[in-house]
Parts: sequence; structure tokens; C-alpha cells
Amino acid sequence: MDTEKIRGWFEARRAQLVGTLPVIVFFIALFWIVQLGFGDQYLLAVSPFTTLFETRLKKYNPPSQYARFFLVSALALAGARLAVTNLALCVVVNLAMPFALVFMRSSQLNPRRYFPYTMLFAFLQLRPANLVSNLATQAAVLVACCATLSLGLLLAGTLRHRAREARSRLHECVLRLADALDRVAERGVDEVLRSELLDLRRDFAVLAYSAREDSTAPPRTRNLLDMLATLAQRTAYLTGNSDWVDAHRRRHAALLAQLSALTRELDTVIDARASKSHRATLARRTEALLANLSVDEPRFRIFCQSYLNMLLLILRTADDRRQRVWRMSAAHAARTVLYRKRPTLDSFEMRFSVRCGIVLAVSCSVNLLFPVDHLYWYVLHAYLLLQPFPNESSRRMRTRMAGTALGCVFVHAVALLNLGWAGVMVLGMVLVAPLYAARPGTVTSAFFATAYAVTMASVSIDDGYATMMRLASLALAVVTVALVNRLVLPTSDRRLFAADVRQLFSMVRRGWDLVRTTLDERVDTVVSSERLLHFQMVHTQAVELLGAISATGEKNAEIAEVARYKDAAERMLFCLWEISCELEQLELLVRLGAVRDGEREAFVAIVKLAEMNCDPERFGTSVNVVTPLIMDLESEDLRYVLRQYVDRARELRRAVDEARGALVERPRYLDEVRHP
Repeated sequence: MDTEKIRGWFEARRAQLVGTLPVIVFFIALFWIVQLGFGDQYLLAVSPFTTLFETRLKKYNPPSQYARFFLVSALALAGARLAVTNLALCVVVNLAMPFALVFMRSSQLNPRRYFPYTMLFAFLQLRPANLVSNLATQAAVLVACCATLSLGLLLAGTLRHRAREARSRLHECVLRLADALDRVAERGVDEVLRSELLDLRRDFAVLAYSAREDSTAPPRTRNLLDMLATLAQRTAYLTGNSDWVDAHRRRHAALLAQLSALTRELDTVIDARASKSHRATLARRTEALLANLSVDEPRFRIFCQSYLNMLLLILRTADDRRQRVWRMSAAHAARTVLYRKRPTLDSFEMRFSVRCGIVLAVSCSVNLLFPVDHLYWYVLHAYLLLQPFPNESSRRMRTRMAGTALGCVFVHAVALLNLGWAGVMVLGMVLVAPLYAARPGTVTSAFFATAYAVTMASVSIDDGYATMMRLASLALAVVTVALVNRLVLPTSDRRLFAADVRQLFSMVRRGWDLVRTTLDERVDTVVSSERLLHFQMVHTQAVELLGAISATGEKNAEIAEVARYKDAAERMLFCLWEISCELEQLELLVRLGAVRDGEREAFVAIVKLAEMNCDPERFGTSVNVVTPLIMDLESEDLRYVLRQYVDRARELRRAVDEARGALVERPRYLDEVRHP
């Protein structure tokens, strides 16, 4: 048994090493391009570009991505050059750049998108002389690095066919959705299937969101993923109410089977294997089913209408080169950015941008003021220790201290061998492999990083001095990052949960704004899809944070208050998700013309009343005023969706009141400092 475990461990390490082989080869190639072409004083640029290669290797890279490498690298170079001019500019630029590189790129749902370019900006400042005296050479180094990066990714993309990999995931999505509809037809929506449908909705949202945020798929594939995520959301809509009973399942089992069959046939349509006539035939069958739809139960009728309408949209656009790729207008794009990015100190992006800016300003200023050999390791350590979430920073402090100490012992042992320049270079290249194969943030990663850095530094300085500087700079970085995380805009799970919840309330309000906009003008499906995906991702994170808070509530007095109200919090999050479903269905009904001309005034009054009561303190307090207005509407489906919204608003108000505000109130600063 022990032998099998050892063999399994070695197999896992071998597989990990083989998996990172392209990254290792890229690092070594770029290392020698810079070393032989420009000199060892410019080698600090190699690591950021290797990180860029590693992050983009498994993703689809459109032509614009290669242009972005050059443009953002030029921005980082300009910022770094300005920062090393004097101390005042160093502080100002290092405080400002994270808002361009962190706030605009990262999000609470994808927090590490900032890392490669911000790393490049920080590392360019490590040797100020390169920027002051040899700016042209440093610019040439970046051009060479960008060209090598582009060439490496083009080669990798040709060999691995990243665009096809994204398309292959579509088939799995379609078949899972068809299977779910089959199970609904067979046994209705029981608790097991309800959980499966919600999981399916979450998985689709993650896949579509990742494809959009990280460019893991071509534009047309991203469009399809967005539409399929909306289909999954509309299927999950069936789980939100007890109106769906077994009698409905028996009555509509044949219709569900038809929906499943149509969905399953999408597998051939989206793969471009189907002829135009096949696509047209499938679209006609969908149109006929929609035209002849006759369902009494409101929730199921609304589900079928919305599902079939989205199915038609997919059939009309899937792999049709004449159809334009979804793109937002400038106005809708600006609204969507504001929907997702909140320039307030309550938002995750802003809080982390401030902490990152302060850490860079302090460490880079020290490096600029004191021209001590290899003091730049202080900046390097501080940047790598600072993580989006303070708990991860604390963990990395422990692992990096242990790994650095072990790495220094290793270097002292190697020094006894008296290796020459060639021997040190060979050893450095050997250490690169396990360095990139190790998981970032572990003791193993820190060990090999230290072993590599100090070994390479021993070529130009004494290994004892290098070891002392490595340990001293790490200690200084640990103190800096710990103080900033603890004292500057601390971010605990409790605060993140409250911020998520308040953001969900804000997104509900903006959902009503989208409904109002749809009443007066045409709104592309991509707008509602983008908002729906972001709402789902924030909601998913809030659910995960609630679980983490509940698990540690007994140990941490600062978050125990939320843990005590777990049941109320779960009801609140469920109601918020249900409300987002109702708003998405409502926006579609308005788009399809459910609001008659004579009802516009009453409907606008409903929207205004809803918008006025979308903050946590007032949500659901004035719903009784809306009820008479709803009953004046002609469309039964419109009345049903609005009544569901009103019911959920009342339930949500009760959940927040039961918790006495513990779920939505921001924690006090002193509480977060005492209980991080």
C-alpha cells in the first residue's frame, strides 16, 4: 500500500511537470534571449512575461490579445519610468497604477486578472537605472519579450486548437440540459432534480462567465455559451415555486419531451455539421410549437415561452456567418460597466486597489531611496505576498518564510561545490522546472524560487550576502503587507458577504432600469445575458461566503452574528435569486410586447415604486401599494410575474428583519481590525 502511494505521488508529480513543460521551455528560451541579447541586468522582465504566457496558454487568444501585450507593456513601462523620477512621483504613480491595472481588470469574481501586468509594472521598477539611463534598451527588451510571447502562444494555439476546445464544451452543455428536461418530464421537479437544475444553472453561468472574462472562447462561441446559460437559467426557473405539481408534469410530459428533443438536436446545429435546411426545419418546428402553445399553469407557460424564444434565437444565429457577433452599444456598455464595477470603498475592487497601491508605493519608495544591492527583493516579496484576500496573504507569509529558509540552506550547501558560471547557469535552468511545476503559494514553490534566485545572484555577489538580503527583505515585506492588510480597508468574509448582498440589491434596482429601457427601446439580448451572468456569479459567491462564515462562526466572534442567522440568510439569498428570475422573465415579456399602450402609465408607476424600494433598508416595505396597479394589467403572464415579485419581496423583507440587519450591515472598522 505504501509502495502504491509513493508510486502515485511520483506519477502525480511527473504529470504536473509534463503539464507545465511548455511554460518551462518558454522561460528558458526567453531567459537566454534576454541574457544574450541585452544582458543579465534586464532579466527581471522574464518572470512577468512567463506568467503572462502561463495564464494565456490554456485560453483562446484573439488577434486583439497580441496587440494588448504590446500596448499594456508600453503603459507599464511609461508608468514605471515616471515612478522612478523622484520620490513624490514614485508614491503618486504607484498609488494610481493599480486603479488602471487592478480595478479595471480584476473583479471580486475573477480577482487575479490584475497579476501579470501589475507584476510587470512593479518589476520594471526593481532596477531604476535601467529606466533612467537605458530606457531605449529596456523598451527593446519589452518588444522582444512581447514578440516571443506572441510567437509562443501562436505556436501553442496551433498545436492545441484552443478554439475547438471551447466549442467542444458546448456539446456537453446542450446534452446536460436535454437530459435535465427528460428527467423533469419523467418525474417532475423533486428535491434531487431541483438541486441538479440549480447546479446546472450555476455550471453554465461559470462557463459562460469564464469565456467572456478570460477570452477562453471565440466571440461566436461566447455568444452561444451566453444563450445556453440563459436557457439553463430559464429551466431552473421551474424550481422556484410550489405551483409545479405532479399533475402538471403528467399533463405536460409530452411538451417537455418535445423541448428535450429540440434541445438535443442543437448538438448538430451548433457544431456546424447540420445543413441550412436542417437548421431551418428545426427553427420551423420551434416556431410551430411556440405558436400553438397552450398551457394553463402560469409558471410553466412563461418558462416554455421564454425557453422557446431563446431556442429560436440560437437556431437563427448559430454558426451563421451573416449574423453579427453580439456587441453592445456604447450606452449599454457603459451601463453594464457601472452594473459590474462600483467605484466605492465598499467594493472589493476598490479596496484591493488601495491596498495594492500602498504596498507598491512603500516598497518601491524604499527601493528608490536606498541604492542597496538586491534590495529590490523587498518589492518582489511584498508584491507576491499581497493577495486579493487577506487570508490568502497570511497563508503565503507562512509558506514563503518556511520555503525561503529551506532554500537558503540549499544554496549554502551548493556553494560548497564552488560551481563556476556555467555550473550556476545549468543549475539555475534545472531549478526552473520544479519552480513552475509547483503550485504557487506553497512551501515547495517558495523553496525553488529562493533556490533559483539566490543561486543566480551568487554569480555577481557573495552567497552569504545574498542569503542575508533574501531573508531581510522577506521579513520587511511580511511586516509591510501584514500591517496594510490589517489596518487599510480590511476585507473579511463578513464584509465581503455584506458587500455581495448589497450589490445584489443594487443589481435588482438596475434590473428594473433595464425593464424600463426595454419598454422604450430595443435592448440586445447580450445586455440582459451579461447582467444575468454577473448576478448569478455574485450570488454564488455570497452562498459560498455564507457557508465559510457559518463554518467558522463559533471560532470568530466578529462573524458569529451572521452565523446565528444562517437560516434567514439562506432565505434572503434564495429570494434574491428568485427575484432576479422574475426580472429576467419580466424583461422578456416587455420585449415581446406584453405591456399594452394603454397600460404604459400604470406599468411605469410600478417600475418607479419598485426602484424606490430596492435598498436593503426599505426593500419590500411598500409592496401593498403596487398590488392594485398589477391587477389593472391585461396580460395574465405579466400579472403572474409581478405578483411573484411582490411575494418574494415580502418574504425577503421578513428574512432581513429577522436577522435585525446583521446580514446587510457593513462591519465596523474596529471590529475588522480586531477580528480580521
